[in-house]
Amino acid sequence: MLLFVQSAFHPISLRSLKGFYNTVKKPVLSFKTLKDGSYQRDFENYKQYNFGFREWAIRLYNQYVWTCYHKTFNGWIDIGKDNWLYESDFVCDHYESMMYRWYDGDAEKTEQLFEETAENLYKLQEILKKHNTYIFVNMIPGKDVIYPENLPENTQYFNPDGIHAYDFYKKKFDELGVNYIDMVEVFKDAKENVDYPLFPKTGTHWSNIAATHAFDSIMRYMEYISGMNLLNVEISDKHVGRVREPDDDLEQLFNLALPIKPNKHYYVKTSIIPDETAVRPKLITIGDSFFWTISYNYNLGELFREFPYWYYNSTIYFDNKYNSTKDIDLLDEIYNADFIMLNYCTVQLYKLGNGFIEEAISLINQQNKE
Repeated sequence: MLLFVQSAFHPISLRSLKGFYNTVKKPVLSFKTLKDGSYQRDFENYKQYNFGFREWAIRLYNQYVWTCYHKTFNGWIDIGKDNWLYESDFVCDHYESMMYRWYDGDAEKTEQLFEETAENLYKLQEILKKHNTYIFVNMIPGKDVIYPENLPENTQYFNPDGIHAYDFYKKKFDELGVNYIDMVEVFKDAKENVDYPLFPKTGTHWSNIAATHAFDSIMRYMEYISGMNLLNVEISDKHVGRVREPDDDLEQLFNLALPIKPNKHYYVKTSIIPDETAVRPKLITIGDSFFWTISYNYNLGELFREFPYWYYNSTIYFDNKYNSTKDIDLLDEIYNADFIMLNYCTVQLYKLGNGFIEEAISLINQQNKE
């Protein structure tokens, strides 16, 4: 009886499942669907995905598989030592190179594309500087770079001599004079000197506390390359707290009934230090999901007059005017920005800019011809 009531009316609110899964709409009853038999077929299919307490049933079954067999149905998360979780892309890039996935293992093609991207980025940097716009790359380590000791044993990657995007770009940026922050080396140095995790055990992004301290360094770098006086932020002492998004984002995708025992989660609070001489610039961030963690820990509206986030140079967040980069006047947007941050972790550097750099250079060249 309770199962029927829950199926029909859902009086008990259940924690929703995470990740991607099939959603089936309830079929519409009509004379036509009754006559051709499609209503019964579609309704049976609908009930398979919408029965009462479905969320509990799935979580309990997943928990059984995890507890008894130490397995999961998620195919793109790898289980490391002591239940450390890693996205499979990071494991792949650590043991060989994502070059083999993105560019079919063609080292010559990969190097040529990286070379062109770096050179176009330098050209764009110098052009934008004339408009008082400062573009820079923030290169963030993947979890595998900082905690390789907990990676699962390699059983499937056997091409160690590939080109790694981070290694190539770091050298090339130095040669050309491209503005960049090397958070990879910063985090490697910090690993032995901080008393909090830089990456959480069951999450894929930098920890909330690490991202908070890192963004303070990013603000100081923005002052360095521009000569502007930006607002300063006071960061409190750390405290242990209940897990916050996204510190357990990989674990959430397992949809278990019980939590995996994590390391302690540490958090800090931020507050703006008043400064009447400081400016609030416009920052455009283009890049991967690591910027979300920054946005969870800072009141960006207090630090910047505008701070649109062009997620993978596609969907736009934190912008009242636009929802997609397809809708914008690209040159107008970047000429009127103070800073443009290309924010990419080591795995996503293989697609640095997601076409933004090439499109901007093309439009500028076209404009110059007119």
